[in-house]
Amino acid sequence: MLTKQNHLILLAYIATGIWSCLMVYSASYAAASNRYAVSSQHFAIRQAIFYAIGLGCLFFFAKLKTVPFCSKKTMKLAGGIAVLLLILVLLTGTATNNAQRWIQLGGATLQPTELVKILLIIVTGNFSVHYFKNMAQSNRVTYLLIGFILFCAGLIILQPDLGTSFIVLSIFAAQLLTSGLSARRLSQIAITGILFATLSLGITYLLHPKFFSQARLGRFAFLDPFSEANLDASYQLRNGYYAIADGGIFGKGFGQSVQKLGFLPESHTDFISAVISEELGIIGILVTLTLILFFIWKALHIALRSHSAFDTSICIGFATWIAVQAILNLGGVSGMIPLTGVPLPFISFGGTSIITLSCGVGFLISAERQITLTERRNIHANQQ
Repeated sequence: MLTKQNHLILLAYIATGIWSCLMVYSASYAAASNRYAVSSQHFAIRQAIFYAIGLGCLFFFAKLKTVPFCSKKTMKLAGGIAVLLLILVLLTGTATNNAQRWIQLGGATLQPTELVKILLIIVTGNFSVHYFKNMAQSNRVTYLLIGFILFCAGLIILQPDLGTSFIVLSIFAAQLLTSGLSARRLSQIAITGILFATLSLGITYLLHPKFFSQARLGRFAFLDPFSEANLDASYQLRNGYYAIADGGIFGKGFGQSVQKLGFLPESHTDFISAVISEELGIIGILVTLTLILFFIWKALHIALRSHSAFDTSICIGFATWIAVQAILNLGGVSGMIPLTGVPLPFISFGGTSIITLSCGVGFLISAERQITLTERRNIHANQQ
């Protein structure tokens, strides 16, 4: 049974789905016909299907209690599946744009790293609850968790996918910071993590110097995208600039983007915010940000009210996931940080991303319902 607060989340989810499908249609109809030789509605229809499947997943997780997820068995299972998926994509994955991030399952394409995000949130949440005392006292137990997360991040980097690896590490850091460990303990962990990361980069450079290829270093073309030396590397970024500049406050009108007509190769995925800006201006971007910020705010609000340490950790992880991914996407498109190739959460085209985010929203509904039930029981107990 959904509470009034749950209805608000559900309405926001439906509104976001409609907005996403509209924006994906506008951003992709030209590319669908000209580049992919499919129907102009192809990507919009698929996005609607992804949201329909996501809605089913949302209701499934919303009806489940969060208690079954809080167990050592679930933690081990989630961790094992995460590692298996990451190894599988490296061995059998499909490569696109010099990155091997996808697995073909029949006619569907799966991006394992999207699933891995939510699996690692569950792992860290469980570890923080079941091994909190050991983490506060023992280096061995704490570094076991750190080593596992860094191992998964390393497998993601090998795809290569630096953006997602940064998101995973940010989620882990946020869950760890809110786990209740002392500042002294957290400082020790942070110093160790920085030293380990520095050592890893040094070893990577010595053993695999091609990892720091010109193509990857070209991501820093955002520092001077109009330089003659950076014209190739900054091609998409510059066209994103043109789209944003043309949009102004109110935009050129829905469907009127020029840059999506072949100038922005990833107009319906990574650069969908540039198309929104060109067509709907600052107003369109503010609507998009409001929808995304709602889920971040709701996750943090539930985390603060929750009576369960596990639910709090999961909600913190989910909020961090959305926030960091949105910052990386919008920061890259606006030229404030290097392009990382991560989608704009809830908005960009992508089945695995939409479905996993939907599962996260379902978990929020379940966690909020548990808060309401607990508060009602407490009120009833006090009245007696």
